[in-house]
Parts: sequence; structure tokens; C-alpha cells
Amino acid sequence: MTITLSNLRKLTIERDEHKRSPVYKKQSPKAKKAIDDVMTMLAKTPSKVLTMFPRILQQVAKKHRIQPKDIETYFEKETGLTI
Repeated sequence: MTITLSNLRKLTIERDEHKRSPVYKKQSPKAKKAIDDVMTMLAKTPSKVLTMFPRILQQVAKKHRIQPKDIETYFEKETGLTI
């Protein structure tokens, strides 16, 4: 079975793929930086995403002086799941 370039693009997950979404583009600059920090912190520990997510959310929200609910709302809109 040969892999075409378009199939290879679908298989690879890019590091900054979340920046292309329309939901991300509608966020404020402060929220975008917070979301980027959350994504990089989650990428460091992919096996513990579910256990680390609430703590990471609190840390990033405090660092960027943003409400954790704003970040949660982004992830809810992006994934369609409630947190």
C-alpha cells in the first residue's frame, strides 16, 4: 500500500494545528497566549492529559490573568465536549 502526500498530511498532527481553527481566531490575544501555553504543557505529558488538565488550566489562567472559564469555553467549542 502506498501512502500519498494527502494521506500523509491527514496522518500527521502538527504542533500548531489548533491555531488554524476559526474558534481560536476569534479569541482575544491574551486568551490565545493562554491556549498556546495549555497546549504546550499538555504536549509535554501526553499520557497524563486527563489528570493534569484541570491543574494546568488553573496555572495558565493565573499566569495570564484570565478566567479559567474562558479557556474551558474555548475547549468546549473546539471539541464539542463539556468540561
